[in-house]
Amino acid sequence: MEDKMEAVALSELRIAHGTIEARRAQTLRRVPVFQSALCRVRQGVKLLEWGARQARAGTHDVVLMPAGQELGVANLPGTQGYRAEVLSFSPALIARFRARHGSLVDGQLRQAATASLCVPLDDHAALAWDQLMASLAAGSPPALLAHQAEGLLLALALGGHCGPLLLDPAADWSVAKVASQLHLGASTLRRQLALEQRHFRAILEDVRLGLALQELQSGILPIGDIAAACGYASPSRFAARFRQHYGLSPRDLRATL
Repeated sequence: MEDKMEAVALSELRIAHGTIEARRAQTLRRVPVFQSALCRVRQGVKLLEWGARQARAGTHDVVLMPAGQELGVANLPGTQGYRAEVLSFSPALIARFRARHGSLVDGQLRQAATASLCVPLDDHAALAWDQLMASLAAGSPPALLAHQAEGLLLALALGGHCGPLLLDPAADWSVAKVASQLHLGASTLRRQLALEQRHFRAILEDVRLGLALQELQSGILPIGDIAAACGYASPSRFAARFRQHYGLSPRDLRATL
């Protein structure tokens, strides 16, 4: 029984990784972040906007992308193009790190709302990053990957830069679960969203478009397949909604890769 419980726990401590590449500049509005993530620019520059704040990340920085945040992003190629590595962490992994290192990160969490999302990458964090990326590429066991991911988070925390990444947003997008957390009925939540001119269907579309953006940037699936997978009845409908949301069409985005 204990072995099965440990296997389930490890399966929830997920780390995903990917690479974003571009030959021409990309400018995207209102990019939602669904899982806490880190972005390390290897070539070029990334510009960020969140709220009224702005930051610039180069090759000596790491970008913190807290779950629940909405970002304006510009990826600007250098002489050899734009390339960045992205690591995202499951809510369970973030929660375990907070539980293990609460005394270290409590102060950073209190200041997270005013902290920058672009922070310097020191030697310890850079080494931890490279080790985790190498293990992911090698298909290392989940237990080792989880350990190395926590090592990277710890290196950032020791440098005083981890707070925003550890904020605990509402991760469940269903009406019933969100209403339950707010001690409301589902119909009451819908009415309150309507009063604020924000319907659950609109929130769901934000999620779909965010997932579509990730798939488009991977450069693997055809645009029509991405539209269908994200719940759109036609590629033209998907393209129109994507352009309205991000400010450029899926085809225009793919042309920058």
